[in-house]
Parts: sequence; structure tokens; C-alpha cells
Amino acid sequence: MSSYISTIYRLSTEPATTCNLSYEVKREGDSVYYRFKVQVGTLYPNTLAFSYNLKADITLNNKKILSGGTVKQTYPSKWTVPFTVYFPSKTGWYRVDDVGDVSALPCTVKIYSTQTSGTATSTGAVSVPILESNLQNIKAKVNGVWKNISNTYIKVNGIWKQAENIYVKVNGVWRGS
Repeated sequence: MSSYISTIYRLSTEPATTCNLSYEVKREGDSVYYRFKVQVGTLYPNTLAFSYNLKADITLNNKKILSGGTVKQTYPSKWTVPFTVYFPSKTGWYRVDDVGDVSALPCTVKIYSTQTSGTATSTGAVSVPILESNLQNIKAKVNGVWKNISNTYIKVNGIWKQAENIYVKVNGVWRGS
């Protein structure tokens, strides 16, 4: 897993179509949850038409979790603003159990049409948030010595106090020890 999955998919269809991919991830214990978001860009110039469907396949942690998911129906054939679809849904999540202490999971995303030629595929990985329990094992360098953060003291109003609730930003989310 040397690289992460692509965020831009340019299909070699006629006319060319571009999709942007992003994903959300959260972790609860040894289970990790993913939601994928695909945004279909507008056609340039706006006089072009794409009267074909767009589908998506997603394989996550070597298991196909989506096969032939509809990104776009055959119609509309023209659109002036990008539109967005979520997999499995805007509020749903795909669950991967028994993840353990890895930093990424293998993932392949394929966007294609069953009505015309043109496919865009990316194989790589998606990130895995660290286990919150592992935050207790994070060390900080204090006066040149590496110490466990649970034994860290901070100066508050001139008085040294032991830090009780230490928060670390992991993948854009603040997590407490």
C-alpha cells in the first residue's frame, strides 16, 4: 500500500467526464467505518451531453463492498452544477471489523459506464485512525528526555500541574487520552 486512492477520476468517455472522490472515516474500538462521496463535475463547454450512466465498484480490505453502485443515471444528459452521491448513503457507513493496529487498508475504486467505454480505476489505500487506547503510549520529549504523556506536567498560572486530559489531533480529529 504505497499510495492512497486517487481523488480525481477522469473517464476517457466522449465527452470526457471527471469525478472527485473523498471519504470519511471513524473508528470505534477494533471496527472502522467508511463513507465514500463521489462528486460528478459539469461538462465543458455546457453544450456537451453525456447521456450514459456512471457506476462505481469499491473494494475495501480485499472485500467488494459496492458493485455497480449508481453514480449517475442515463439522464439527465446535461447538468450545469456538480452533483454528489454517497456510498453506502449520506448517513450510512461501511464497517470493517478486526482492523487491529494498522495505519491503512487496501482500497480500489473503479468508476465506469455500462453504456459506453471509459473507465477510471485507482488502487491504493484508505487511512485508519489510531486506537484511542494507543494514545496512552505516546511520548513527548521533555528537557531532552522522552516521557509518556500520561506523566506530563504543564505550567498553569505559574503552577506545575499534571496533565489529566491530553488531546492529540489525529487525522483532523481531536482525541483524548
